[in-house]
Amino acid sequence: MKGIIFDLDGTLLDTLPDLLYSINASLSELGYETIDDVKLKSFIGDGARNLVRRCIGDGATEEAVDKLLAVYGRIYSANLTVRTKPFEKMTSVLSLLDSEGIRLSVLSNKPDGQTKAIIEHYFPEIPFVCVQGKIDGVPLKPDPFSAINIASKMGISPSQTVFIGDSPVDFRTSVNAGMKCVSVLWGYRKKSDFEGLDQAFFAEKPIDLLSVLKNFR
Repeated sequence: MKGIIFDLDGTLLDTLPDLLYSINASLSELGYETIDDVKLKSFIGDGARNLVRRCIGDGATEEAVDKLLAVYGRIYSANLTVRTKPFEKMTSVLSLLDSEGIRLSVLSNKPDGQTKAIIEHYFPEIPFVCVQGKIDGVPLKPDPFSAINIASKMGISPSQTVFIGDSPVDFRTSVNAGMKCVSVLWGYRKKSDFEGLDQAFFAEKPIDLLSVLKNFR
């Protein structure tokens, strides 16, 4: 292992409070019913458009999705770093990995500008090689395109890269990209969500990454 690609939401940062505030403010503004944090956890992970579509529910038209997405984008952009916090000891873990010469990057399905702003705010001292979110015309995870491209920017092969994320989407991304994967259990998914997937590596807490990653040294 020479490099690691991290997911953002539910992996590096607990973004749920800002996400919940923003989506509920958006839903209320347009007259929809709000959602709770349990439902939100099941909705996030593969892009804002899919999030708002699920919030609207069955029969959501593209026009309705576009309208809610625009409102949500405006409100969330103003609330990126209000309630969000790094998971416990995450900054220390990243610093230790960097000190060992491991190249670090971030890949999220969150819009690219939001992803970069959040990472810069919470981890200004971590020298990530690449921080990337959703870019127009580029497929989202679990498509492997961006993960493979980021590995190339880090100057390493996919086989030398570990993908760390909290969802089956992240695991499938790693498989599609030919990377190893550690699935974290402090985020927004349960271990049972990985049933039926050939995943052997889990971390209960951020500090556990240091020992779990020894499997790939």
